[in-house]
Amino acid sequence: MSFSIEWQTEFYGISWAYEKDRLVVSLVFEDTQIAASVTRAVEQWRDRFTRLTIIEKEHDEFAICCYQDPQVSKDEKTIGLFRTGMKQRSGYAQAKPMIQERPPLMQIAYASDVRDMGTYEQVSRLVPMRKCRIISEKDLRRQEYHYERTANDLALRLESTTLTPSSPSSSPSSSPSSHSTPSSSSSSPDRTHN
Repeated sequence: MSFSIEWQTEFYGISWAYEKDRLVVSLVFEDTQIAASVTRAVEQWRDRFTRLTIIEKEHDEFAICCYQDPQVSKDEKTIGLFRTGMKQRSGYAQAKPMIQERPPLMQIAYASDVRDMGTYEQVSRLVPMRKCRIISEKDLRRQEYHYERTANDLALRLESTTLTPSSPSSSPSSSPSSHSTPSSSSSSPDRTHN
């Protein structure tokens, strides 16, 4: 048994929806094999030990971190999901009060064409997030956010190796914005390009 988490950062973004009187956070994958692999891992999560942390960052951005506490995992490796660089104004701002009121459900979704909501399909069960927290990036220094800090540090390292100073996508103002609002059905995903 390992107390570390293998972070999956290769998903397109998130989509907000409202189902069964609960907010649903769909983590949207473009690759069907990766979506299936992540779904197999998520299906094994024990609901009592699930965590969802939203990290509010500078420049109107946020990150999302979902995992099962690895100390209770029966698996050889624990999969966690982390995505950063999404804009707060593209759906999160509307979803935040609902998240604060009641922890959302999480699901894995696959989209053959992420620009077409008609191609989105749910591939995992709705997973209740037992512990849901909204924190600032400064809070990552605290020991209780060890796993979130580890995921964030990994994402920063990956970003620094893929972006060069002359790259136009390295400036915060060049990040695309998308629009997403909670509704009774799925909505457009929050996303960034790598």
